Amino acid sequence: MIVEYHEAAFKHKVSESDIEWALSTHVYEKPAADGSFLVVGFNRVGNPLEVAFRELDDGTLFVFHAMPCRQKWLDEANLGQKPLRSKNG
Repeated sequence: MIVEYHEAAFKHKVSESDIEWALSTHVYEKPAADGSFLVVGFNRVGNPLEVAFRELDDGTLFVFHAMPCRQKWLDEANLGQKPLRSKNG
């Protein structure tokens, strides 16, 4: 898999190796109307990441967004974990 990056992909300090791991092992993919995709995957230590990219004509993935995954995407991917309420409160 060939991956290229926009500088904005590193805004949240996610490394290239973690982005590529999340792309190769993602568990959720959502296409957007503009032809891009958002995936939910995991970094190398198991923390969820959201990564957005476009596939170029030659098959290269052009990543323009990566960050720790927000709750809304975890929920949509059915990975969200809600806190359990105790019986007493």
